[in-house]
Amino acid sequence: MEGHEFLTEYRTISNKLKKRFLRRPNVSEASDHFRQLAKRLQDGEEPQYAALCYLATGRCEQTVGNGAGEVEAITQAARSFLKAEMEIQSLKNPSFEEHLVAAISSYLQAAKLQEEAGRPRLAAGLFLEVGDALKHLHRPAEALPYYQKAADLQASSILDLINAKMKVAECYISTPDHHNALLVLSEVATVAEDHDPCGLYTEIMANIEVLRVLLLLIIQPSMHNTSPHLLQVLDKYKWESDEDCEPCPILPTETSLLLQSVVMSVQVDDTEALLHLEDQLHQHLTDQQKQLLRVLVEQTLKK
Repeated sequence: MEGHEFLTEYRTISNKLKKRFLRRPNVSEASDHFRQLAKRLQDGEEPQYAALCYLATGRCEQTVGNGAGEVEAITQAARSFLKAEMEIQSLKNPSFEEHLVAAISSYLQAAKLQEEAGRPRLAAGLFLEVGDALKHLHRPAEALPYYQKAADLQASSILDLINAKMKVAECYISTPDHHNALLVLSEVATVAEDHDPCGLYTEIMANIEVLRVLLLLIIQPSMHNTSPHLLQVLDKYKWESDEDCEPCPILPTETSLLLQSVVMSVQVDDTEALLHLEDQLHQHLTDQQKQLLRVLVEQTLKK
């Protein structure tokens, strides 16, 4: 559908909403027409126009007091605006980011409506969508507050809270703000330990364990600037004597032993051993853990 065709049909539907003498406008009918036009525009790969129709649908649903229909339409508008922006970005075309701004504004409006309706978890899901979009656009600092807002709304669901907090930590790592990343990961570790009597979060705890060890090695903490419980995380891997350290119980034995070797190599500034260990550990780590290990290796090489 060409732009002028869209505008002509949009105006035709809008004109039906104008008040006339002794006749009330049929708002529900106009809402249906806007929704149908939006669907056709979506099918025609014109999401920016579809988004405008969904916003019009939302206004109609608000007029007739249909809160659920209003939030659904605004959410569709947000996703359509975001799709339009992502298409521009993927093609490497210049962008004034008006679609992104409109998408975020619509997401926030929809999230507010969900909160006001007593649906905080649905609101949190919308904040997560915003955060994921900004992270995809390589804007971790901008994504972070939306992930944090999602975490604040997830207090009733431990697993959802942990997942949102892990996204917050990931943003801090990408920024990079290693100190705050370490604090958030420690907060998640505490929550998981306090609410996991059956060991359901072992995989999450193992990921946090590796991330915290690498972050502590990068930060190079001391007793003067780091809390004792964080220092204890690293102390488990230090070889202070000829006695062997016990492998960490939540990590695979090989990963734990290699991590102990990394700690020792950093302690003695053995860069050759550290480079060799990086190759050995590579297959046992997640992408995020690999990135932190690379930061650690590069930092050690510069000494």
